[in-house]
Amino acid sequence: MRNYIHITLLVFIISSTVFGQSPDWSVNENKFQYTMSFEGFINADGKDLTNSNDKVAAFVNGECRGIASPIYVPNEKKYMVYLTVFSNTDNEVVSFRIYDSANNVVKNVEKTKVFENNKHYGDLFQAYSFASPALQSTTEITNFSIKDLKTTKIINGSLITLYAAKGTNVTALNALFELSAGARLFIGTSNKISGSNSIDFTNPVKFQVLSEDQSVLKEWTVTVKLGSAVFYKKDAVCYAGGIIKVLYDENEAIADLTKGGVKIATQNVQNGQAVFNNLEAGKYTVSIGGTTKEIVINQKY
Repeated sequence: MRNYIHITLLVFIISSTVFGQSPDWSVNENKFQYTMSFEGFINADGKDLTNSNDKVAAFVNGECRGIASPIYVPNEKKYMVYLTVFSNTDNEVVSFRIYDSANNVVKNVEKTKVFENNKHYGDLFQAYSFASPALQSTTEITNFSIKDLKTTKIINGSLITLYAAKGTNVTALNALFELSAGARLFIGTSNKISGSNSIDFTNPVKFQVLSEDQSVLKEWTVTVKLGSAVFYKKDAVCYAGGIIKVLYDENEAIADLTKGGVKIATQNVQNGQAVFNNLEAGKYTVSIGGTTKEIVINQKY
């Protein structure tokens, strides 16, 4: 009997250590006549909370006005919290706290909301974040290219244009991209993984970038254009440097000029051509739209 009691106490102590003591949050829903609601997720210290013992709670002036725990949504393969907040008047400032059961800690959420009857925030795709510390809200594509394909690139705001050699098959390209911290990239609601995708770029492709905190969704358009390049040169003479001219059938494509492995000049194609002037004698490499050409400028006297 004594051993049984010892074992029972040991189990209780271990359970208390592992799961901690859940905060004593409760709300009397019958006291209130109005509600607003949230579809969201809980994040503590950069980690999503998914345990049924985890919680998010809403407060007004220290009074608990709503509680929710994560629920697994099989169709979306994610955990969500469905939080209803109660009140008797609009414009009350609602604050939030989260309980991390694994670490047995309560954390304050920095952002607040003003109560508005029947207002709803978040959905299954763009959920509302209850996070401490706050997650990032930036939605930038910082780099974009195509795996195993030579291209030149222009980024103009949310428009990205890639120039590739004429005849390239663009129906199943593997996109490589870098995003803002924690952000994710989608076509529609289909999440795309950098370097592990197959995308048809026959026509411009619209991507959506969702911020880490899911509060911002920004649209980007990526276009792959195909062109053919023709190269001409004029050797240097005693009174003038050499010239390299590139003809290309896509204006705004970028032509890069390198010498000895170092990029020395860049030109945008205007009116179908890019021109590099005043070149001294030597071996140059011109790259444009996935095409690379080695050109030697001779010195003539």
